[in-house]
Amino acid sequence: MSQSLSHAGTVVFRERDGERYYLVVSSSDGLNWVLPKGHIDSGETPEVAALRELAEEAGVSGAKVVPLSVQHYERRGKDVAIQYFLVRESGSTATKEKRTVRWENHDTALELLSFPEARAALREAIAELESNQNRER
Repeated sequence: MSQSLSHAGTVVFRERDGERYYLVVSSSDGLNWVLPKGHIDSGETPEVAALRELAEEAGVSGAKVVPLSVQHYERRGKDVAIQYFLVRESGSTATKEKRTVRWENHDTALELLSFPEARAALREAIAELESNQNRER
């Protein structure tokens, strides 16, 4: 099942008024809610690809916090391996794609996400942030 990484993506969060919100974007066909992700280009590291896709799909810039687990799904009979990164929003940038962007609390974001690998990445990011918060106390 495992193959080399083909995609990279982000679980992006921001904090406003003591609340944490997560980024979800519409899929390219507009039918699903997804996390920003895409192909790793030749010569790109997964981290660079993830941040590039975030800018292209959502118009958001960010700073990597931590790599998350590699998630897998099958597409057209092939295993797709995605390296997700937990990213803190740092600003906005020009977007290349016409996607709908939403910032939601974790419960709403989990409900919106259409695919199990995206929900798994979000759950892992939430757990990572909560464990970091507990260590800082």
